[in-house]
Amino acid sequence: MKITGEGPEAPTHDQELLPDSSLSTEGILTLENLPDRLRHSLAGDIIYALPSRSMCFETASFPTTDAEELLHMSQFQLDKKIPFPIDRMTCDCELLQQNDQESTVLMGSAQQAIIEQLSCYSSKQLNLTTVDSRICGWLLLIPLPENPTHAAQECLLIDDGFETHLVLRKNGLVQWIRPLYITLTDPDAAQEMAYELTYSQQSHETEIPETLHLWTHQPLARDVQEKLEDQLQRKLSTHDLSSLSPLSTGLIKRSLENEHTLNFLPTHWREKQQQRVIYRTLKKSMGLIAAVWALLFAIFILLYVVRSSQLNQIAAEADSIAPAAQKARENSEKLDALKLYTDRSLSSLECLRELTLLLPAGDIEFTSYNYSKTKGISLRGTAINDDIVYEFFKKMAASDLFSELKNQSVNNRTSKGIQRTVFSVSLNLNANGEST
Repeated sequence: MKITGEGPEAPTHDQELLPDSSLSTEGILTLENLPDRLRHSLAGDIIYALPSRSMCFETASFPTTDAEELLHMSQFQLDKKIPFPIDRMTCDCELLQQNDQESTVLMGSAQQAIIEQLSCYSSKQLNLTTVDSRICGWLLLIPLPENPTHAAQECLLIDDGFETHLVLRKNGLVQWIRPLYITLTDPDAAQEMAYELTYSQQSHETEIPETLHLWTHQPLARDVQEKLEDQLQRKLSTHDLSSLSPLSTGLIKRSLENEHTLNFLPTHWREKQQQRVIYRTLKKSMGLIAAVWALLFAIFILLYVVRSSQLNQIAAEADSIAPAAQKARENSEKLDALKLYTDRSLSSLECLRELTLLLPAGDIEFTSYNYSKTKGISLRGTAINDDIVYEFFKKMAASDLFSELKNQSVNNRTSKGIQRTVFSVSLNLNANGEST
């Protein structure tokens, strides 16, 4: 089954038989032993499920809710159970139940040498996200009994054709898991099952229900089932594993829906794969950024070419009409000069006439009169007293012909025993023109 961005794809059921030599003694299938069709189609995230023959399971409750403390306690507990040094094992725990003071976990361990065989699934093209257990995938898929009394404590005998397990669940929580090296169709299977059942009951100090729930892909022959029931002294309730979703569905759901499932993936593999993911993400991002920049640069070049073409076209049109435009400009300047020359509304004579009309009654006269259409008028004169001069200034300021009076100067002087008032003033015209 494949996982896409939209979730798991619909499961496919086509099968391909593998030779027995494809599996290692621990039941591990390496990448090189996969069928060519499957090996070449593998890509992306990989979930690998270990067989129970290479693992050890135990359920325990600890007085803590801290995840790191739970892992350390699980390692300590497993160290007392497994016959291998703990430093050669990879351990993890799965949270089954938790309250404010206590946590119940499913502890699991696998040999590091077995895990190392899966290194082929961690590469540039493949991302090994989870190393889980096959039986845990089946336990997720197998529903609880509808009868609450049966669900309170149920014993499952699961034979999927690859492995056989004996599992005890209480209210859906796994109490213990025992992998069995038994083929149910063998002549001695009933006797061996009776021994395993008695051993499990004594070692875990639990009562086995009167009914065992048998899950298989193919139903047992009637005589085989009766022999098992007689030897075990319990009734077998048969169920069809084929009626459930594929095992891969259960494994994928465990990987996606629960953050506290068993995962025997080594930490350094996970870190290395995360670095690869980050590198691929950065590579894609840099490629996307480069593509955007290339697109923007292409658009800029296109706009530059279009604008340059338009500019060249406009420049060619401008060059073609430049002589006519220059001639029109010269004619316009001549016309403006002619208008200025013929305009007598602000002529020197008109200004002098206006000043003469504005003279107040009394002894006042001009001694100097300078006219320029661009600079205005400079006027000097004398009067019998300064009152008549200020009256003259006031009239000039009120005239529509002049826009501003400036540089006014009024002084009293005595010449040959006669006192006179000397004044000067500059006037700006309402419209400027050339000097005359």
